Amino acid sequence: MARKATQKKKRAAINPKNSAAKTFMNLVDHFSYEQGPSPRPKGLTNFTFFAGAGFSKAWDPKAPVGSELFTIKPDVIEKVADVGALARMFGLSSFDDIEPDQLRQIVYQIDMYERYPDVRSRYVDEQNLRMFRGALRAAVVDRYDQITNLNYFDAAREKFPLIDPTDQQNAILGFFRHLHTRIDGSQGPAEGIRTQFVTTNYDYVIETILDNVLASDDTLFLYTYRGFTPIQVVNEPNMAPVHEHWLVQHLLKINGGFEILRRGDDYILDYSSRSPAQIIRDPPILMLASREQDYSDPYFKTVFPKVVRLMRDTAVLLIVGYSLPADDALIRFFIRQFAEEPEDGRGKVVFYIGPGNDRDKRAVLEEVFPSMEREDAPMLITYNGGFDAFAAECLKYADPLFT
Repeated sequence: MARKATQKKKRAAINPKNSAAKTFMNLVDHFSYEQGPSPRPKGLTNFTFFAGAGFSKAWDPKAPVGSELFTIKPDVIEKVADVGALARMFGLSSFDDIEPDQLRQIVYQIDMYERYPDVRSRYVDEQNLRMFRGALRAAVVDRYDQITNLNYFDAAREKFPLIDPTDQQNAILGFFRHLHTRIDGSQGPAEGIRTQFVTTNYDYVIETILDNVLASDDTLFLYTYRGFTPIQVVNEPNMAPVHEHWLVQHLLKINGGFEILRRGDDYILDYSSRSPAQIIRDPPILMLASREQDYSDPYFKTVFPKVVRLMRDTAVLLIVGYSLPADDALIRFFIRQFAEEPEDGRGKVVFYIGPGNDRDKRAVLEEVFPSMEREDAPMLITYNGGFDAFAAECLKYADPLFT
């Protein structure tokens, strides 16, 4: 009887007459742990945010989308190869920007040189290929900083700084601060809502949000699992090499990140500002745009299984600011794990948030979840605006004591 009552209450929370924000907050209320003298026990429920470039843009309107980020100037690359070599190898000129399609071709050519040594030209070897790849990554970091500065970690304050946040940023912070209060583990097994993150972005926006949701003397590094265990975090030994389940949330960067550096078979997280020359010598793990994406790097083999498990363990999925283009087949595969079969999707809800319209959003997700058209599973709820507006609307329904 109790289970039937719970199912009925959940169905009531998803009222088609309600707005997307109201429906989401109803689900938050439904899955949150309960206070009081005799609360009804609830399990731990994953609300997973799959964040694309639109998530960062909601936080910072200057944040670049893919075409902007991958339009780079050759001056950083010329630190490795002169103009003549660039022209012979790739047809590049020092006077022109490298356009996204050119970058895809360059990365593809480097990948082929690494994969098939027999096709390398006379003066290409393992060392200069590594240097050239480092230069491309340095150019992308430099390009991001030209468009909008990366929010580097403040070692003195031991925080990601946030000075004079905008109204939009305050709304997003309030939204995640509210969700942060919806879980409890003090009485035994954790129950309530756990927010999780999977992102295609390289930047530090999610880290900044998570760090500033916490108290000024606390740090996200104690509670955030990256899919791998870094041996060092911002120049200090990792303070939490093994996490406790009731405390930790995931932040999985499926395209790598500006802060992820390799140390042999290990990794460190370096959120400091580095010069292009430093980045060329010690490049971050980044999956750059290419004609054929090569995910053979050990980092991706480590993180991808964590993404698959998390998606399968998720009850409410929020796709934020990501258009899910058809050529991103691997990303669609990951999202498909949320509800691979019709039976998996029953009882699950996916929110698709970003500019557009209901029809196009449903058409895209019906390609990802074929059962959605026949079974309406998982249930789709759309929001055709930015995530900042969605967060602000959600806060209207939040308990004012927690916002």
